[in-house]
Amino acid sequence: MDINRLVELQGALPFRQAVWLFPFATALHFLEEAPHFANWASKYALPSYTRQRWRRIHGLGMVFAIAFCALASIFSNPHVVFFFFALCLSESVLNSLFHVGATAVSGVYCPGLITALVLYPPLFWYLSQLAYREGLLTNTLGLVAFLIAVVIHTVDVATSVFGVKAQLHRHTT
Repeated sequence: MDINRLVELQGALPFRQAVWLFPFATALHFLEEAPHFANWASKYALPSYTRQRWRRIHGLGMVFAIAFCALASIFSNPHVVFFFFALCLSESVLNSLFHVGATAVSGVYCPGLITALVLYPPLFWYLSQLAYREGLLTNTLGLVAFLIAVVIHTVDVATSVFGVKAQLHRHTT
């Protein structure tokens, strides 16, 4: 296998085609998590975390990834690409940080760590480079998308993995 040729071919892909690498990477990540993440989460995060919960969350996540990739592929414009980065791709890099932190804090391998580290950061870099080169994302909008993803991912992990419930306080007068 000629790695230089593989890099050349990937560089030749337009963003609207390369974006389809995201659901593929996500599927591989979910396959790594599937056998043991629910057990890890129920032991180290939320005792009531179940395999059924994992399947529901990740099934919806896969549908979400495919839907956003379809939108970004069909409507490759700065608005759609911004939302793809804010709601999908940037969160995958944050997922890498989650798995690293979860492994470090628990002292036990958090299922999904390997694919989160091996697939998501390079894919984020690659798709970012394509989007910037094609004028679909600017540095400023890329940063804004990432900051939005930080908020969303933090809330998502807090509620879905750790079971944090939002407390809404009503002030009565």
